[in-house]
Amino acid sequence: MGNVSGADKPKWKVSRTRYIVSLAILVVVGFVFAAFALGHIGNYEVISNSMAPTLLKGDRVIVDQRPSLVTDVGDVVALKDPENPVNLMTKRIAAVAGQQVEVINGLLHVNAKPWAPPGLPATRIEAKRPHGPMTVAKDEVFVVGDNINNSEDSLVFGPVSADSVKGRLLFIYWPPSRMGRVH
Repeated sequence: MGNVSGADKPKWKVSRTRYIVSLAILVVVGFVFAAFALGHIGNYEVISNSMAPTLLKGDRVIVDQRPSLVTDVGDVVALKDPENPVNLMTKRIAAVAGQQVEVINGLLHVNAKPWAPPGLPATRIEAKRPHGPMTVAKDEVFVVGDNINNSEDSLVFGPVSADSVKGRLLFIYWPPSRMGRVH
């Protein structure tokens, strides 16, 4: 008399599931729009290859711009260009307040240990001015490009104010072939 197959599920169960999924998507989209509207999340276009291979010129990224943002060594950040504060640049934090930075035998050292971006080998520094030992001051950060020999960074202009950091890069969303988390 009645069909017991799963093909005849009651319409209310299908509708209820669809409603819950739609509501969840709507809530997530609402949070994303609110974060953009409040300025806590932004997007940024990478304008140079100074962070290659991590970031390439033309990559579009999502940036965490919360005012309470705390950054640390290894974070990839957008910061005001010290030579032209209207522009933003993308660099990696190599050292923070209290850490000692020095170039020894052509390699960047932080606290007397060779420093390299995560997942990349230490690169010999060419054509930059010698960098004797210096301690990063309170409220400053020492930033470098992953493509260290093609980067205007703290090896050229020195440490920068921590206040010049405008956000931490989170995610590459364009081009689709490079989509993924920024490490």
